This record gives sequence, structure tokens and C-alpha cells, in this order.
Amino acid sequence: MWYRLDNNLMIQIIILMFQRAMLQRRNYVGLYVVSLLGLFLWCLCFDQSDQLHVGNNCEIKCSVPSVAPVFTDSAGRFIPTQYIGCKIIASNGKICKMNTNELTNITVRYPRLYNVHIYFICQQSGIIIDLHSEQNATKFKDAITYVVSNNCTVPWTSLAAVGKVMDLRVVHQVNMTSDIDRNIRNMTQEDFHSIMNINTLVMEYESATSHVSELIYQRNWPRMAEIWITNSGITAAPGNLTRTMPNLQALSLPHNNIVKQPSSFPWNENEEALPRGIQRSPAFNVNYARGMQIEPNIFFRVLDLSNNAISQLSPFSGYLQQLQLSSNRIQNLSGDLLLKLEGMQLLDISNNLIRFLPQTLLKNQTKLLYLKLQNNLIRKVLASQFEDTTFLKVIDLSHNRLQRLKQGTFNMLNHLEEILLQNNQIRIIEPNAFPESSIRLKTINLSGNKLTIVPPFTFYIKNLKYVDYSNNKITFDQLQSYILKLDPAKIQQASPLSSESEFPKDCYLSSEKAASEFTKIVLKDNQITHINTSDLSCKGKLLLSVITKFYSLYLEGNPLHCDCNMYQTYIFLQNLIQMQTPFVSDIRSRFSTWICRSPSSIANRKLIDVDQSLFRCREAVKDCPTMCTCYRRTVDLSIIVDCAKRNLLTIPEKLPSGKVELDLRDNHIESVTGAHYLANVTKLQLQNNDISQIDADAFLLLRNVSSLNLATNQLVYLPKQISQIYPQRLDITNNPFKCDCHAGWMKDWLLTSKHFLVNEQSITCSDEDHHGNMISTLEEDEFDCPTDIKLIISVTLGSLLFLIFVTALLVYKFSIEIKVLMYTHLNWHPFDKFSEDNDPNKIYDAFVTYSNLDYRWVIHTLRRTLESQDPPYRLCVHDRDFSVGEAIMDNVQNSLNQSKRMIMVLSNNYLRSEWCMMEFQLAHLKMLKDRSRYLIIVVTESLDETLVNEELGAYLRTNTYLPLSNRWFWHKLKYAMPTPHRGSNRSSMTQYLPDVTRL
Repeated sequence: MWYRLDNNLMIQIIILMFQRAMLQRRNYVGLYVVSLLGLFLWCLCFDQSDQLHVGNNCEIKCSVPSVAPVFTDSAGRFIPTQYIGCKIIASNGKICKMNTNELTNITVRYPRLYNVHIYFICQQSGIIIDLHSEQNATKFKDAITYVVSNNCTVPWTSLAAVGKVMDLRVVHQVNMTSDIDRNIRNMTQEDFHSIMNINTLVMEYESATSHVSELIYQRNWPRMAEIWITNSGITAAPGNLTRTMPNLQALSLPHNNIVKQPSSFPWNENEEALPRGIQRSPAFNVNYARGMQIEPNIFFRVLDLSNNAISQLSPFSGYLQQLQLSSNRIQNLSGDLLLKLEGMQLLDISNNLIRFLPQTLLKNQTKLLYLKLQNNLIRKVLASQFEDTTFLKVIDLSHNRLQRLKQGTFNMLNHLEEILLQNNQIRIIEPNAFPESSIRLKTINLSGNKLTIVPPFTFYIKNLKYVDYSNNKITFDQLQSYILKLDPAKIQQASPLSSESEFPKDCYLSSEKAASEFTKIVLKDNQITHINTSDLSCKGKLLLSVITKFYSLYLEGNPLHCDCNMYQTYIFLQNLIQMQTPFVSDIRSRFSTWICRSPSSIANRKLIDVDQSLFRCREAVKDCPTMCTCYRRTVDLSIIVDCAKRNLLTIPEKLPSGKVELDLRDNHIESVTGAHYLANVTKLQLQNNDISQIDADAFLLLRNVSSLNLATNQLVYLPKQISQIYPQRLDITNNPFKCDCHAGWMKDWLLTSKHFLVNEQSITCSDEDHHGNMISTLEEDEFDCPTDIKLIISVTLGSLLFLIFVTALLVYKFSIEIKVLMYTHLNWHPFDKFSEDNDPNKIYDAFVTYSNLDYRWVIHTLRRTLESQDPPYRLCVHDRDFSVGEAIMDNVQNSLNQSKRMIMVLSNNYLRSEWCMMEFQLAHLKMLKDRSRYLIIVVTESLDETLVNEELGAYLRTNTYLPLSNRWFWHKLKYAMPTPHRGSNRSSMTQYLPDVTRL
């Protein structure tokens, strides 16, 4: 036989068993199982003895650590405890044989009562542990023995082998199979007798088999006190247990398919003592009882039917300390369901389909401590339902459909320590619904409801430690009215300010007293946007200071909007922090969850850490730019104009009056002009634009600016006038400055302005010769501008071409005037000559057509002026030159043919005359035929457009005419006339022609 130490084995065994126990939420077998982890932590040392058994295709390693005891005998002495942990390595379905001597040989014998825990843990499921004992095996009858297996099955025959040499009391098999009945037909009476002392039997099946070991209901188990059968698939409790297990204290059948409750359990009203006078130590009993009242030397009386398929319940009766009915299909509860049940301390009906709680459901349950009703469909609870349960410690009504808690609902439950009401639909909590006078209530959970205010009782319950109102709809919009409704006397009674003399008379709490532990009020994920204290009265501020000093309000996940309405709250908190004394723990840390979510400029900052200059509100002020948003800062009433990220191309035309901060960052502005409002700007942000030019006047106006940001633009040069402003902060980094002769002044300016320049080391050159160099480090001779011959030639040629272009444009525009001047002053008429002017048949220089109503101006002004020239012009006028006796049309036609020009004196009178308009048509026809500029139109007055026919209108729109009002009229008229010849008479016709009247 070989010995080997394996310290990790016991760790694996205890952790696995602990996890399994927690998974099943076992409440009574924990006497032997749940405590294992604690026992292991009390381990003093490991024995240096370890047994290795190899054979029969199995490898078994056993370890024996020593642990501190947790049980005492009847005299109060601790009972020694040993652990034997065996790890089995074998193939699935293999039978691993082992002699009990191999276990007893490594067991320390004590002269008095002691505990021995034997653990078998298999790496693979389905392994069968086959134990046998020798006839002359050493007996250890003072060893109260526990056999626990995981992934292995220890048959009854093997358990009988252990019982023959030890006092077997607990059998706990995890992931077992039906192989427990292996060779049961071969068991002798002695074998049966050796297992009759078992007090606790736990059978957790690997898979549902729909049956349990037949030995349970075929044989008598006079000392059986606890039985646990899970995952077996049974649909009803094993029959005949009333006869086979008469003293049964706990019946646990969770995770099966049971559809009906056992009819008569508990069938024994007597309590059963732990075996052989042992009892749990005081510390262990507290851990085992989990808040319930259990004597240390008796078994817990339990009925566990959780996780089954029960839909209907019949009334229970008898003495039962714990009733587990969770996770079934129960819809209705009768009023007498628990009426005949006594001693109950825990009732769990959670995870069912219950809609209504009968009025008398809890009648006579005076010892009830824990009530679990979560995950049902309950809509209403009443105070009268809890009249007999005044000792309740915990009530769980979470995940139901409660909508209202009426007055007095829990008010009489002064022993309550925890109330769980999360995830309901509670909108209203009436006054006195909670036990405000309680000194035991520590926890209230009302998260996931529909509350809109923090219920006042929160501040009235002394010693309350934790209240959860997260995921409601709570706001502080009506803070003034809310605080004034609070009862100062109740707040004072619940706070450390125990006497009225300590309650301050001013508006702030200055007492050095503080609670040893702050009450945590969780308001996470509500709808709190503002906590506006500006309108609070002195009383309101006083109550608020008491609340904020003795309670921690957790505000994570709220859309806290830190604008001007939060400024007074900010000041309030700062005053509270400044009054902090060494006797009060860090108040500042309790406001660390007051996080601003908006505006974006202070998003995700703690309220108490926000700079007071950032508190502002949007305001509709005069001259606020259309595409911008205007705010007023609370602390100094300055106007902030936010034009950032608006795709602006220019700076605004106007701004509101008074002190202004202008934010124009992240736009597409290319230049900055000297807008007059710049004189009022105290902060100007222009970073991240496309600015390449800034007017010098802009810097002359920016005398009051304290912060100017021009970073990340396209500035190649800066106006020298920038040196005349002295802001507290100036940023011109990340611009493509050119370091030539035009930037030489910048070096001295940069060196003398370091105290307000941002990152002066990053103000560098971008031109090819100095790329990346700091401007302030360049030598003076490096700021030069090289002569560029090509540039000079280009500029000269460009200027010459521009001059030629302008001259040509002027000549074209004023061509008539230029021709007239040349003719007038130089008598030079090189342009606009016609071959007809030399025709000897054209004896007249011009034929004058006019209305008789304009006769006076034509004769005394027009004719006299032109015929008095030297040489004189020869004019044909009808009153003098028409042939007597000829038809008027013939005279007109002859005059047109004999004249080099036709002067048409155009007036409204002319337009009304049909003869005149006929003469125009003849002249116009001649012009179109000869393609000549024959017609000279003189306009003597403003024409009535209604008299102008289509033909004349078209002519006037496409040809030049002479307005009589033009100061160049006579010069232009003479230029349009043919050149007169010397020696000519006024007329070639000497005979006098009488005036002919024309219609």
C-alpha cells in the first residue's frame, strides 16, 4: 500500500459540493453540506498521509486533512471532525472495488464521539463504488459518519459495508444513477440493520428515471429525519413513507414532475434531535439557520415541493417551519390553506401565477419571518393580510403587478428588516404605508416601478441603510413644494440630530454630528433633469441640507441638465462642502454620482467639479444671429453666442449688445472683417476654420478680448495690429505661417507674449526654407524676401495688358463722344463717311420732317443754327422748298431722293400726324434698301409710349437717337450730318414756296 499527499483533492470536493448546494438552494441538509466550505477554511493543517489504491481498472486517491470542529456534544465540548476525500479515475460504467479497511486505516480513532466525512468524487459519471468489509474489520462505532459522492453511485450494499464498521448517519449522492439498487436482492438482514441509523438521505439523480430506490418505501427507517429526492422525474411523493419513515422531519422533492402535494405531511408533530446528543455550535447554528429560529440540537422541519408541476393546493396542517412551493403552476390560494399549519417561519410561493392573496392566508402565522411572493401576478396587498405576522423580517413582493400601496399596508410590521417591491407598477404610496417608527428596517427596494417622487417616509425611518428607487419616473421638478411637504420633526427624529436644540435655526446645517453610516438612496436611471434650489425658502434649504448631509443620493443614469437652473444647487453643494468638519466623513464623495449629461460642453462631469462660468441658459436676445444660439451665463450675465459647427462662410453681421463671448469654431469662414461689435467681445473662438485673412481693424477693436483662438486655420501672415491686444490666452498654433520679410516683426512679439500664448513652441514656419522651425528662434536675417525677376516682368506685362484692355473698353463705351470731339476740335471726320455724300444729284444735306405744331423750333432754332454755319448746311424744309403744284407725296419722295440725310424732329405731335409717320416709313424703307445710316432722329420731349407704333418702337430700341436735352446735342448732330461744301447757297431753289398744311 502506497501513501501519497494530494492537497488539491479536498479543495475540488468541497467547492463542487458547495456549488451544488447553492444551485439547489438547500436549507436543511446544509447542516452537512453547505457548511463544508466554511469548514475547509478553518482547516488547520493536512495530515501527511494519503492512500493510493490501484486495481480493477480504477485509480483511487484519498486525502485526509484535519479541520476545526463545528459540532459539540451534550456537554458542550467540540466534537473532532475528519475528512476523507477520495478521487476516483475510471471508465464510465466501471465498478471500482474498495475495502473499508482502506478507509478506517487512515482514520484517527478518538476515545470519544467524533465525525468522519467520506467523499467520493469521480471524474466521469456512471462509476459504481463497490465497498466491502471484512468479518473481523475494526469497528468505529463512535464515528458519526457522512458518505457523500459526486458523479459516482454508492449502492446500498456499499453503504451497508460502511455501516458495519462506522455509525452511518448521512448519505448524500450527487449525479447518481439507479445503480444504487445494485445487488439489493443479495442483502442480508445484517446489511439492512447496518443502514437503519441513517438520519439524512439525499439522492440527486443524474437524469429523470420516474422512480426512486424501492428500498425507501419497502424497509423501515426509524431514524430517518430528512430525505431529499431531486431530478428523479417522479410525479408523486413516494408512497408508504408514513409507515417507513414515521419520524421524518423534512421532505424535499424539488425539480421533479409532481402534480399533487403529499396528503398528510408532516405526519409527526414531534421534533427530532440530532443523533447521539450532538448539537451545532452557536456560530454554526447562526449560519445554518439563516435568520430563522432553530434550536441547535434538532432537525429543521421542512416541506419542499418547489420546481414541480403543482397547480392546485389543499390545506396544510401540522407543525412545519418551512414551506417551499416556488416555481409551480399555482394560480389560486384558499383562505384556509395555512390555517392549521403551526410554527412556520419561511413561506415561499414565488414564481407562480397567483393573482390574489386571500384575506386569511396568513392568519395565525405568528412566527412567520420570511415571506416570498415574488414573480407572481399579484395586484393588491392589504394591511389586514399581515395582522398576525408582526414578526416578519423579510417580505418579497417583487416582480408582481402592484399599483398602489395603501395607508397602513406594512405600518404594523415593526420587525421588518427588508421589503422587496421592485419591478411592479407602483405609482402611489399613501402616507403611513411603511413602518416609519421601525428601528429594524434596513432595506427597501422599489426599483422598476412608476413613482414620480421620492416617498417622504424615506427620510422618516431611523437606521434605514439602503433604499432603491432606480428605474422609476422620479423628477425634482417641484422641489420647493415637495420639500415643504416633508415633516421636519420626523426627519429630525430619524437623523443624528436627536434633540430640537441641535436642529439649526439658519438656512444651513452646521452641526458636526453625523450618522455613523449614511443612508444610501439609489435614484439611478430616473428622469431627473434639474434640482433647482433657487426658489427654496430658508426652511426648504435647511431640510435639504439635512437630507444631503445624512443621506447619499445616487443619481447615475439621470439626464441631469446642468444649465442656469442648476447654478444655485451648485452653490448650495459648495457651501455644504465648505462647512464639512473633521467629524463628518467626506461629503464631497457622496455627490460623485451627480453627473451632468448636458449641455455638451460639460457632459459627463461631476456637478460639484463644473466651473461656475459654464452654467448658462438659452435666451432669446435681440440681434442674436439667425443660425446661432444665444445663452446668458448665470454668474456674470454675459451673453454667449454659439455659432460652432453651423457651416458658416462669414462672421455674423451683428451681435447682441453688452459683453459677448462668440464661438465660431468648426465652420468654413475664410476672412474676418472689422465688425463693430468686436469691441464688446471678451472671448472669441475661431479655431478649425479656413481663415486666410484678418482685417487689421479687427485687432484694433478686440481690445477687451481675454481669450482668442485662431488655431488650425490657413493664416500665412498676421496683421501687425495683433501686437496691440493683450488677452489672457491666445492660440495661433497649426497655421501655415510664411517666414519672410513680412513676418519679421513676429519674432519679437512672440518672445514678449509668451505669458499668454498657448504652446508657443508649436508656432512654426511652413514655407520651404524654414519648414518646422519655431518662428521665435529664427535669426533676423532669415526673414527675407528674394527678388523675383519673373514676377516683376509678369506684373509689368500684366499691368500693360490691363491698361490696354481698359483703354479699349473706354473707347468702345464712349466711341460717339470721341468721334464728336475729333470732328469738333480737329475737323476730322475719318469715320462714318458714306458714298452718297458725294452724289451731285443730292443737292440737300438734309431733309427735315416735322409736325407743323413744332414749326417755331424747327424754323427759328434748328434751321437757323444749321444754315448759319460756315460753310452753311443746305436743308430742305417743306414750307420753303416743296415745288408748287406737285402732289405732296411726290414732293416728299423727291426731297428724300435729293437729300443726303433726313432729320426727323420726333415729338408727341409728330406721332399724332399721319403725314409725318408716312415720311418716317419712306425714310425707313430707303434705309433698309440702301443699307445706310440715312435717318437722324431728334427727340424733343418725353414720348407717350402709347403713340409709338411697333415699327418706330423697334427702330428706337435698335438705333441711336439724339435727345434735345443732351448737352452734346449740337456737336453730335453736326457729326451725324454730311460735311457741308463751301460756295453753296442755303437752297438751290430760289422760288418761294408757300406753307403747306399737313394733317
